[in-house]
Amino acid sequence: MKKHADFIQRSTAYKTLLKDVKNNALSHAYLLLSEDRLSLDLLTELFLQAAAGGEIDSPRAKAVEAGTLADIIFLPEDGDKVTVKDINFLTETSYITPTELDKKFYVINYGETMNEASQNKLLKTLEEPPSVSVIIIKAASAEKLLPTVKSRCRKVELAPHSESLLKDELKKYYPDDENLFLAVNACRGSLQRAVEFITQPQYFKLMKIAEEVLTRMDKSGGIAEFSFKLYDYRESLSDIIDFIELILMSAMKINGGAAVSGDFPYDAALVAERYPINAALKEIDVLTRARKRLALNGNAAAVIDELLFSILEVRAKWK
Repeated sequence: MKKHADFIQRSTAYKTLLKDVKNNALSHAYLLLSEDRLSLDLLTELFLQAAAGGEIDSPRAKAVEAGTLADIIFLPEDGDKVTVKDINFLTETSYITPTELDKKFYVINYGETMNEASQNKLLKTLEEPPSVSVIIIKAASAEKLLPTVKSRCRKVELAPHSESLLKDELKKYYPDDENLFLAVNACRGSLQRAVEFITQPQYFKLMKIAEEVLTRMDKSGGIAEFSFKLYDYRESLSDIIDFIELILMSAMKINGGAAVSGDFPYDAALVAERYPINAALKEIDVLTRARKRLALNGNAAAVIDELLFSILEVRAKWK
């Protein structure tokens, strides 16, 4: 069985899809949602294995995993953006009788990248679905999908994983890893991000930068140093913001009466001294604004400068 597959099988999302298979009640179209790409990929693969009639580790299931079944088609054919060409292929072939399975399955990866023209083209097939095909749209979120497209799909959302379940799962594969605490607490319920935090050393460095912002940046003159440093890591700015929030939340727990845990890979006690609970809450509001600006394709340098000035301004008020 593929790594973490049994973990995803315990999710409500998988149980919902499996129920459709067992009840012979497959929808003509599914919208599978999660920002956690690793979990979403595993969920889709497990769903396809069940729908294709393959028990776990059976030849049919392994064929699904290997991508060798002609009746399971993955789109886009190239890259990570769905094009009109991809949707044209789906609409032109989805009525053709399957050759190996009872139904053909079209899996649209990165569904959130479909433009309006692609979605309107797909909509015609969703409105008059072929009896021989099932369309599976995978997307990080449904925000960019047309309401008409969403309304014609069975929506199944994979909820973020709980910290306790993630910790148990990661301990199976990384029992002694010093970054386990960081991974579980900073990943926001994402299995993919948790694994990345453990397996990719740069994340520990990003966490240290976040710690320095909270513990070393004392005066406006020091903003320039950190502005340059954060700009060097601008592609990972969202991760740094997440780490700043994680450290502040740890400090709030300490100020709320919790004992200092030796598991913290940062000086949570020092941050707790510098940021009372109300100050930490205000700083978290600052981080929320910064995330929104990034999501709106804000200029990285401008987001960084406002973030640092705002952090320092809040701290000055609570000294």
